[in-house]
Amino acid sequence: MNKDHILLKLVLDKIGFGNLQIENFTARKILQKKIYLLQLMGIDLGYRYNWYLYGPYCPALANDTFTLRDEIRYDDEFNNYELNSKTNSKFDKLNKIASLPDTPETSEPEWLELVASLHYLKHIAYWSGKDNPEFEEVFQKLGESKPHLAGKKELAIVAWERLDDVGLVRNKTLE
Repeated sequence: MNKDHILLKLVLDKIGFGNLQIENFTARKILQKKIYLLQLMGIDLGYRYNWYLYGPYCPALANDTFTLRDEIRYDDEFNNYELNSKTNSKFDKLNKIASLPDTPETSEPEWLELVASLHYLKHIAYWSGKDNPEFEEVFQKLGESKPHLAGKKELAIVAWERLDDVGLVRNKTLE
């Protein structure tokens, strides 16, 4: 097992995907968004995301996850490793953002899609003639590309505040 897959496995263990149960779309969507957000916290796993139907998506992560699922059936080398304390501390910020708000109007996959999409549109998407779009502009672009989220402005405000609380409105990533 290569070192990148060992690191990925340790991270997946930490975010609740250690068993690599990724057969259904919902699980893969949650995994994609959590890794996207985790990388923003300063744990760069080397995955680069594109804009996709359900927000930021990385084909390489999907491929690596399926490959890793097959590898761990025959190789338990990852059991000899653990994440260091600096890396472990970054999961607290991820949990702050990823935890569902106290509202019945969303699910975990939708919430993570919303949070990750707002960040992506703010910091990564191309804006003609615009360097630093504000919430209203980002939310409008979100609604244009994701009509199923267009009516979720109150929820988007909560997501934006969560991003802001950890510094991801002002900054593209954290160290």
